[in-house]
Amino acid sequence: MRRVYVIIVSLSIVVLAGVLWFVLSEEMKKEQMVNEAEEAESDPSSSKRSEEIDEQQQLKEDLKTTYEDGDYSFTNPMIEKDPYNFSPLSALALFQTDEAAEVTVIVEGKDGAKDIEKTISGSRTEHEIPILGLYPDATNQVILQAETESGETMKHEFEVETSSLPDDLIQPTIEESHPENMQDGLTFVVPSKKYPYAVDENAQVRWYSSMQSQHLFKRLENGHILLAPKNKEENGELVVMDMLGDIQDSYNVEVENYENNDIIHHDTIELPNGNLLATVHDGAEYIEDEMIEIDRETGETVNVVDMKEVMPSSFYEDYSGPGIENGEVDWFHQNAVSYDEKDDAILVSSRSQDIVVKMDYPDGDIKWILGSHENWPSSYEQYLLEPESEDMKFPGAQHAMTTLPDQDQNDATSDVLLFDNNKVITRGDEGKSEEFSQAVQYRINEEDHTVEQVWSYGKERGEEFFSFIIGDADHLPDDGNRLITSGYMLNSEDERESRIVEVTGSNDPEVVFEILLTGFTEDANNKAYRAERMPLYPQNQANPSIFQR
Repeated sequence: MRRVYVIIVSLSIVVLAGVLWFVLSEEMKKEQMVNEAEEAESDPSSSKRSEEIDEQQQLKEDLKTTYEDGDYSFTNPMIEKDPYNFSPLSALALFQTDEAAEVTVIVEGKDGAKDIEKTISGSRTEHEIPILGLYPDATNQVILQAETESGETMKHEFEVETSSLPDDLIQPTIEESHPENMQDGLTFVVPSKKYPYAVDENAQVRWYSSMQSQHLFKRLENGHILLAPKNKEENGELVVMDMLGDIQDSYNVEVENYENNDIIHHDTIELPNGNLLATVHDGAEYIEDEMIEIDRETGETVNVVDMKEVMPSSFYEDYSGPGIENGEVDWFHQNAVSYDEKDDAILVSSRSQDIVVKMDYPDGDIKWILGSHENWPSSYEQYLLEPESEDMKFPGAQHAMTTLPDQDQNDATSDVLLFDNNKVITRGDEGKSEEFSQAVQYRINEEDHTVEQVWSYGKERGEEFFSFIIGDADHLPDDGNRLITSGYMLNSEDERESRIVEVTGSNDPEVVFEILLTGFTEDANNKAYRAERMPLYPQNQANPSIFQR
């Protein structure tokens, strides 16, 4: 009897040990899965880079040495073409004047184009004059004018020779141009991953950067340009430079478990505090759904916004649309972010969800959602804007939304301009999908939570203006015109095109400028992603300062 009891006890101990082993092993598996998931979803980290700054500093020291070894005057200036190796249609003039003087530089236009002119404010005896707006593969006529503090005027004319453009930079053709009705400035073409460049009213290239950039080309408050370089080994870099190509700052973003060169993938904006808010990958299964705020002074990441924490979990867990491949799910596809200073909020565009979301920043609380009403959890219905008319069309696969200056003197409303690709991805009017693309201005009453369409351009041009991917719509502040980019179209001969069109802001818009880019292949990166209208010389950029370094 005792032997039976011992056997039973022994068997019980064995069974209990087996159960304990099974439970512990399952817990260990779960813990391992959690750790792996946490590792895959590690937030991006950012830092400042110094390599480019050091290289540029050496260039400046060499320029200064060359200048000091010579005898350069107003009538015999030292001319250095492309002084920092990133702005081939630019030059730097260095010289002395006996008396302090204020200098103006003029690059003469051709074929009726306006001269590009800039007065370097302030009188001085040591002069560093940026020369912008040179034509490629040409002998450019440049004029220096000076006025001394005693009232004496001087003038010096000289020529600057330039090289031809890169073979893969598409030169646009002019379709229509009425300079008297256009907003001043050059049209900056921002390609998907190639050289950003600027054209004049004749569609002639007057500036380009040899630093290739993906999607990003924005002028900051201090007049410098923000780019995301793509001709380097680093896979997540932001560079700040001036129009001469002088790099001012460089930031690097790193993500574990992500090796592609598009960590910073679509957009970056400057916040009112001067920091940068960038759309990034985080190395996880769900992609293009995160933003980081980068401190401009330290380069460190100071805030992370994860749209999975803002949107319903079913949107990413159950997503079955395009963009699922190689273990990645592009459920959100954030292609734009903009800041609304009216109430310290950001607007976020999701192509995969066909929505624009306005949310507090940095808190992340939703204020409203612009998008079709189907397939939303009941808890989100409170955020959906209600159309004021039954026939109002919600955007589909939209790009580049921005809040406009006050349009109707009503504090309760806010106007948003965007490019509606009109390609339904998740929600929207399937019957109208792909019939046209358009720039659309929506008027949103944030008190009543209603929305109406008050302006548009593009629908009247039908399928010829339809862009399957990419696009842009900008409000031009001086005259109210709109600059619209339909970036990826097929013409009647199945050739790919990009069109950039400036129209008036009237209810019956008139075309005042239109250029066409052709000749790129299906997977090419030199199509027009966006376009900007800006003066070549920024109004508030500091002058070069080689002499002070």
